[in-house]
Amino acid sequence: MKRLFTLMIALLSMLIAWQSARAANVVFNVTVPTPTYQVWIVGNFQGWNPAAMVQGVKVDDTHFTVTLDDATFASGVTLANLEYKYSSGNGSWAYIEKTAQGEELPANRKYSDSNGTDVVASWASVYNPSNLQDVNIEVLTPLTTIECYITGTFNNWASPSAATKMTKAETTTEGVIFKTTLKAVDPATLEFKFASGPAWDYEQSQAANFKYSTDGGTVVVSSFKLIFDPSKTGDIHITATVPAGTDSVWIQGSFIGWDMTKAVKGTKNADGTFSFTVPLVISIEYRLYNRPDWSHPEVDETGAERPNRKAVYPDDANISITVVNWKIPMGISQIKEATNLIYTRNSSIVVEGVTSRVDIFDVTGRLLQSGKKAGTFISKSLKSGIYVVKVDGGTKKVTLK
Repeated sequence: MKRLFTLMIALLSMLIAWQSARAANVVFNVTVPTPTYQVWIVGNFQGWNPAAMVQGVKVDDTHFTVTLDDATFASGVTLANLEYKYSSGNGSWAYIEKTAQGEELPANRKYSDSNGTDVVASWASVYNPSNLQDVNIEVLTPLTTIECYITGTFNNWASPSAATKMTKAETTTEGVIFKTTLKAVDPATLEFKFASGPAWDYEQSQAANFKYSTDGGTVVVSSFKLIFDPSKTGDIHITATVPAGTDSVWIQGSFIGWDMTKAVKGTKNADGTFSFTVPLVISIEYRLYNRPDWSHPEVDETGAERPNRKAVYPDDANISITVVNWKIPMGISQIKEATNLIYTRNSSIVVEGVTSRVDIFDVTGRLLQSGKKAGTFISKSLKSGIYVVKVDGGTKKVTLK
């Protein structure tokens, strides 16, 4: 018993050591221009989300190091296909790196090209924590405006919502004035726009953003695409008939800022249809998805992604729609099973007897790799997990250990 206990402790110690060795094993060393106060990294490993950048550690005034744990990478991302950029500040593209001429990089950085040893030529803007301050914003809107919302670089252009609703100050002969104070922002890079309601459907008609550096904190909005009236809003109920065997359906649209992280899952009914309720809206654009992922939208009879659907309250308070098919029909029982010889080898998926095309997806439906060839297809190196292989019209799940 004592020997068994000792062996278990030894194995546990080895496991902990192995996990520690694997943790945080992707290192970036970057040389930056002066002044640079912070360095952050953004890329496909975290979905190019500026709100979830990873901060680096300062070595000296012109050198920073960033360390990532590849176990946290988004599904399908490996060192072989890792792409990224650097930023001098967190949460906004306003601080993203530029070329020496101040232009966009010709392409994303690839870890396979530099092994994480990089040089930043310049920044779109240099983030300086000491420059942060409270900024007062005042906007004059049309007389018909009932509510006003603000969004911009300060919240990474999030969809207008209750979190950024402004305070109505007064009504004049020229219009309605709304005010707000933005806390701890960088005036040098602050851009913003307005909406008359809590969704992009109600945004200002003028396309150009306001810039604090040139427009100041007192601006005028001449019109909105749609005026939000809380007293005229209502719930829109949608019943969707979908392809047989569909296991789940999600709705995405303007009412949630086309933010896939906020996609709403439908309720499956006894007859196989799915129901959705979009609360307190006037007008929306939307589309249905078989998964909460951009690669799974509904398509038309030709297989092309269908245009956004539209609904207006109260005319469309209760509507029924039909989904012809899904772009990637995960969970459909009628899918043709691939008969090709498919197996794994050295962290790759091998498909023999290919006639024309192979697509590799992860379990969320994200397309990882495609290949058009006849004969044998060998995927790039993949992590352990479950993958979906679509080959010549057939589909098969593969487990890579």
